[in-house]
Amino acid sequence: MLEEQENLIDVEKVNNTPHRIKLIYLGILALGIKLESTVIPISKSELDILIEYLAELLQKNDELIRRACSLLEQIDSSENTNYYYGIVKDYLDKFLLLSQSHESLSIEINSEIQNSLALKTLTDLLFYSSKSGKYFLKHQLQCL
Repeated sequence: MLEEQENLIDVEKVNNTPHRIKLIYLGILALGIKLESTVIPISKSELDILIEYLAELLQKNDELIRRACSLLEQIDSSENTNYYYGIVKDYLDKFLLLSQSHESLSIEINSEIQNSLALKTLTDLLFYSSKSGKYFLKHQLQCL
């Protein structure tokens, strides 16, 4: 019985995969990292190629991502966590602007969770930029 459940496709995860890919793209673009393409893959082979590309791109830009996450950690540990500055503020502003204006990446984000979703995406990018980043990306996006 357990084997049968392991072979089932998680429909919710499949439906959320394009949304997750868009969030990753938005996070990358909001950091000012150049993307060659923002295509949403429609097959497993396209997804595998995308995962390879994103893992390599994020590893090349890991210092920038680490700096942004380090500043975010400092801000979060300070008393006034509602005030963002520096690279984190720039990232948030660009992320929210792109999520509303970029044709292929527009996502309707509830205003109450905009910042938290953008900051979670930034934290995810930190994990994806690590040496195990390809594994983390595959685990998040493997349902196509």
